[in-house]
Parts: sequence; C-alpha cells; structure tokens
Amino acid sequence: MFVFLALRASFSNAWINVLYERQQNSRIGHVDNSALSNNYLENDLVAVQKPDGIFSPRLCVVRPDSTVMPLCRHEDDVETDLYLDPRCDSDPFWIEADDEAVKGTYGEGWYGQRPVPSLGGGPGYGAEALEVWSIDETIIDLLTNDGVDLPILDVGIAHGEKARGGSF
Repeated sequence: MFVFLALRASFSNAWINVLYERQQNSRIGHVDNSALSNNYLENDLVAVQKPDGIFSPRLCVVRPDSTVMPLCRHEDDVETDLYLDPRCDSDPFWIEADDEAVKGTYGEGWYGQRPVPSLGGGPGYGAEALEVWSIDETIIDLLTNDGVDLPILDVGIAHGEKARGGSF
C-alpha cells in the first residue's frame, strides 16, 4: 500500500510539473492581441478618442477580447438601449485602441439580446439577435455634457419600439 501511495504522489507531482511547464512555455510564445489593460472589463462603457482628434470621443463598449466597439442608438427605439454601430466595423482602430485613447468611463452597460422582428422567432429559434447594452437615463445627459458622441442610426421601423407594438 505504501508503494502505491508513494507512486501516486510522485505521479501527481510530475503531472503538476508538466502543467506548470506548459503554462510557462505558453506565456513565452503568447501574443496578447488586446490593446486595453486590465483596468477595463467586459461591458464597460468608455469614451474613446481617435488619434486624429478631429471628431469628439465616441462612446464604446469593451468587448470580451479587450477591444472596443463604438455604440449608437436606433432612431425609432428606446433611448437607453445602445447597439454596436455597423458603420465602424471595418475601421481597425477600434481593435487597436489602447488605454491612452480612453478619455472617460461611464460605468457598465447591461448586456442583452434583442431578436430582429422581421425574421420572426428569436435567438435559439433560427432568428438572429442584435446585441444591446441598456444604460441609465442619467448617462445620456452626462454624455451630452461631456461632449461624447453617441450617434443615432435610422434602421427603419422593423427594429424599433413601434415594431414591438410599444408605441403608436
């Protein structure tokens, strides 16, 4: 029995050493693609200034991979629901933005998904969903006072409050 326990203990120690070496070796060759530091967490709302400085800072959300994506409001929708701005997808700056580009923080957005009404059903039933971050009304006033850009995107009636039957 003693031999079995000694063998088991040495096997466990050897396995722990192998795991530790793998972890250390993976850190050596690991390239971190995220530009933001650990000061910013997923779903944090931040104002990001492009280096050209021509435009006002944009309100962005921190994504799980520590990149930022600009947000917008939909014209015919709830004022406090923010969506990813599809017009900014092709700009590589949003992936490369670092801590120096962040000009202000505005708390955390409450993440959710909204089904696209024109497709019927909902997430899990074959229909696509839009990611949405809900914020408090006071944040919108704060953004306006700070000069942070939060554009309004006209996506048509199919996405808005009228499409959900909440307004006439």
